[in-house]
Amino acid sequence: MGQQGKKLMQMLAIAVNGLSRLEMIVPAVQKLGERHVGYGVERGHYETVGEALLWTLGAGLGEGFTPEVEEAWTVAYALLAGVMIEAAEEVSGVIEVV
Repeated sequence: MGQQGKKLMQMLAIAVNGLSRLEMIVPAVQKLGERHVGYGVERGHYETVGEALLWTLGAGLGEGFTPEVEEAWTVAYALLAGVMIEAAEEVSGVIEVV
């Protein structure tokens, strides 16, 4: 689990640094989503991870975790998770209508 946490933090750092150049990171994020199908990751897991991420950031940043910072992280995570979910559904043949 510790190794997965490190991988998540590394990927988030890369993604956040690349948000201003989405065209550069989207292919890597899509491939990550495709790989997660093989790990048994389901759509609902992304929500759980997002909640845990926000909680961890809030605990770690304390007063620095302002509403604006929380919103920025929420938007960034939703964007990245959305790309991963879409790629996972395409590769697995599951298309969920929202």
